[in-house]
Amino acid sequence: MTKPDRPTDQILSVNRLTRRFGGVIAVNGVSFAIAPGTVTGLIGPNGSGKSTLFRLISGEIPADSGEIHLRGTAITHKSASVINRLGLSRTFQLSRLYPQMTATENLVAVTRAPEGEAFARARDSLDFVGLSPVADEFAANLSYGQQKLLEFARVLVNDPDVILLDEPFAGVNPVMEERLCTHIHALREQGKTFLITDHEIKLIMALCSRLIVLDHGELLADGEPAVIRADPRVIDAYFGT
Repeated sequence: MTKPDRPTDQILSVNRLTRRFGGVIAVNGVSFAIAPGTVTGLIGPNGSGKSTLFRLISGEIPADSGEIHLRGTAITHKSASVINRLGLSRTFQLSRLYPQMTATENLVAVTRAPEGEAFARARDSLDFVGLSPVADEFAANLSYGQQKLLEFARVLVNDPDVILLDEPFAGVNPVMEERLCTHIHALREQGKTFLITDHEIKLIMALCSRLIVLDHGELLADGEPAVIRADPRVIDAYFGT
């Protein structure tokens, strides 16, 4: 018996997703499904389609064909703001913080909480990621690692079910890496679902229970980290020999 294209026990599913830019096929018929409460890594060489796939899932750009479902609801042609309200949020590789706002104001600006609750929810998110001591500092004055944590807190403030993290460990020191991993594990224990792309392969392999590998816009491999590391196709395409 063949597996269904959209398993009902998955929180996020991508089915035969394709996106072209002119004559270039950036994502070519990619399919996978993710179970709730899991941490999945999305890896691949530069230009493999990871960023485009993130943009498709989060509603920043439309797919040419294929389907995306969130908790069984089709989100393929929905806007980023609608998808965010449905419970899927993401960070970005390049900061989208408001530099002349405080850490608290950055969170209040994006929260969907009622006006009377927005400040408290922002403070709770800052406390969770350990940024309460700099709650009233301008974002521009924070260290790079603190800005990464603030980006993370901005995603958490609306309590999404699915969180996409784009290069969360890029440029941060080992102490900050450990803090981010601790937060991710804690949220997974609460039932949150993560899809993470990053070039820190050793870290991703240790953090994630499953890896999805793209190459030239196509799904190359999908499985547990130990299996992926030993896959000759992945070694050739990504790690080198």
